Amino acid sequence: MLITVLMFAQITAPAATPVQAKDQTPTAKVECRMVQEAGSRIPTKVCRLDKEWELLSKDAQDDMRSSRNSRSKPNN
Repeated sequence: MLITVLMFAQITAPAATPVQAKDQTPTAKVECRMVQEAGSRIPTKVCRLDKEWELLSKDAQDDMRSSRNSRSKPNN
């Protein structure tokens, strides 16, 4: 009887499907880069999605732009 119940449970259980994060699309690609952290001479391998690398690059550009603009303003 126990074997019958276990067999029935296996038959009726849904098949496990891979879970995909909301941000990840099937076309998202992982890109690995060697990044040298501040204060270290040894680069480390960092893997992120292409979109994450683009956001990091955009944020870095925005930071540089804002620091450049704040230095060029005259002090009152």
